[in-house]
Amino acid sequence: MRLFAMVTTLAAACALQAIARADDAPGAATQESAPPAANVAAAPRARIPDEQNYSYAWDVIDNTFVRPATRFFDVALLARKVTGHKREAANVDASDQVRLPSTWWQPRAGFRPLTAQQMLHGPGPGTGPAPGRWSVSHAKDQGVTVGFQIKDSKGQKFLVKFDPPGHPDLGSACDVIGSKLFWAAGYNVPDNTIAHFRLDDLDIAKDATFTDPRGHKEPMTRAYLDQLLAKVEPPVDGRYRCVASRLLEGKPIGPYEYFGTRPDDPEDRIPHELRRELRGLWTLCAWTNHADSRGPNSLDTWVEGDDRSFVRHHLIDFSAILGAGAVGGRAYQTGWEYYVDYFVSGREMATAGLYRMPWEQARDPGLPSVGYVEGDLFDAEHWKPDYPNPAFDERTDRDVRWGARIVSGFTDDMIRAAVESGEYTDPRATDYVTRVLIARRDHIVQRWLGGAGGPAASAASHNP
Repeated sequence: MRLFAMVTTLAAACALQAIARADDAPGAATQESAPPAANVAAAPRARIPDEQNYSYAWDVIDNTFVRPATRFFDVALLARKVTGHKREAANVDASDQVRLPSTWWQPRAGFRPLTAQQMLHGPGPGTGPAPGRWSVSHAKDQGVTVGFQIKDSKGQKFLVKFDPPGHPDLGSACDVIGSKLFWAAGYNVPDNTIAHFRLDDLDIAKDATFTDPRGHKEPMTRAYLDQLLAKVEPPVDGRYRCVASRLLEGKPIGPYEYFGTRPDDPEDRIPHELRRELRGLWTLCAWTNHADSRGPNSLDTWVEGDDRSFVRHHLIDFSAILGAGAVGGRAYQTGWEYYVDYFVSGREMATAGLYRMPWEQARDPGLPSVGYVEGDLFDAEHWKPDYPNPAFDERTDRDVRWGARIVSGFTDDMIRAAVESGEYTDPRATDYVTRVLIARRDHIVQRWLGGAGGPAASAASHNP
């Protein structure tokens, strides 16, 4: 399955590259709960940055093939590895903490008291679309998951996405759970909520469009909408289940990358690969098995306040965390190796395939709504995403411990509350995912904090 996923990913990448069309910027996000003035000391009324398009195809190719090759021949990088003197984060204060104020991250779990209720309502009101009719305005035209933008009966805009056939609750539950956990961890995220609707509740806006395979925008019709919904998990009792993601405050200006800076953002002066909150994000992604942690799953917006304007940086799209993948459950190798992993390939060749990977002992929970994720075999030191991430590659022990402090701040009650917000139909799924997250948290705390450092650190280990 892992090989199939790799081939599918690369084939899609090559196809997209062949038609030379950069993907549209993602459209789902939310406003940070704090007012603009609390987030950044930005220059007043600065020029609005241009929208930055980001090719999914190039992101795969660059981070899987191009960047590893250039790093291999980087003499300075080799010297730092040999001497054990990796570059530390550049945006920390005298206490080795993220310098504030920040448009990237705010101290929450692990740094200040936080209740489960505060976590549940942190990303936004959490109420989802208002009851009544929805007007469909635009079909989602990037990524694999089916979705479209809607305006509810009160005029609020949302992006709605669906679960793949045969896997009820899989991606939608993860998207909601992830929004709660990563907001509590301090990041700017969408206000995601589980919602339901009937086909008769949908109207098509007069100017509604979709993008065809050639990159041309076409008017949306009822027939096209029916084609979209034929690709998702069928309705239950006449109602479709979806995740509704409230659109961002501000003007979307495209995703950010995990290296370099935005030249059109005067406040973005520190290379992203040297930012503590992006390097330490590795720990949060390892905890939640967010293997799809990459540039296209982010979104910058231009926010205008009463006396200042600035760029706010968001993490978006958590539909592939935990055990979920784009079209089904995760492969057993997830977290253990990249899609194209040169080290693993070399070891396989050197040992004639006799070396047995730890994931080969894995056991699938047998829950279609969960996919594959576990807590027993989790390696809290060597976890890997689907393909290399520039900021993660630069992480040091200090960055990982910073992230571990955040993970330690999640109590059992907070974890269960986040999982319950995903509204799994099967109560076994709720119990299983809760146990997995608790077990992975305990592994991280034990490895990086020595069993101390936060309210959750003393919790007994729960291995599903």
